[in-house]
Amino acid sequence: MYKYLLYIPVLSILAFVIWASFIATGLKIAFSVIILMFFLTINKYLSTKSTVFRKIKAAFYASLFPIAIALLLDSCTVTTYNGIDFADVYFLASLFLIFLFGSVVYGVPVSLLSDFATSDVKRYRFPLAFLIHVGFAVFSYLFLGPLMFFAVFVAVVFFLFDELLRKREITRSFKSLA
Repeated sequence: MYKYLLYIPVLSILAFVIWASFIATGLKIAFSVIILMFFLTINKYLSTKSTVFRKIKAAFYASLFPIAIALLLDSCTVTTYNGIDFADVYFLASLFLIFLFGSVVYGVPVSLLSDFATSDVKRYRFPLAFLIHVGFAVFSYLFLGPLMFFAVFVAVVFFLFDELLRKREITRSFKSLA
């Protein structure tokens, strides 16, 4: 039942991103068909709870990491620390929500695509998955413009957290077998 609840917001938001962009109508239709075929193809990956929850956890951590860096840089650059301003907190909270929205709506399906594309690859899975993550982040230039650099940074952090959580999951499964 939960997989149908995942389809509705992800498909509607991806359709909005595609149809609200400034590209030709033919490309919009092509991208929409590709997205629908993508979701129909990787249905078995969306059916596993552990994979989806791992991706959402990685999206949360990847959204929180740049905010933590910004807080550290803000507190390190101030010589006389008078506390954090409300405007700073509001700005960072807004930035966190924007990063989280992009990571969940755009990053999780791309990461599922990356898992699907690299499921049979053994030797070069890590660099190939990295290229897929960063490639789709660079592709976001169509609707983000110069803000794409933030998307690339969050995509790299998302990929690293996802791989870390994946390794931890594999290690736990081996320990439970012993």
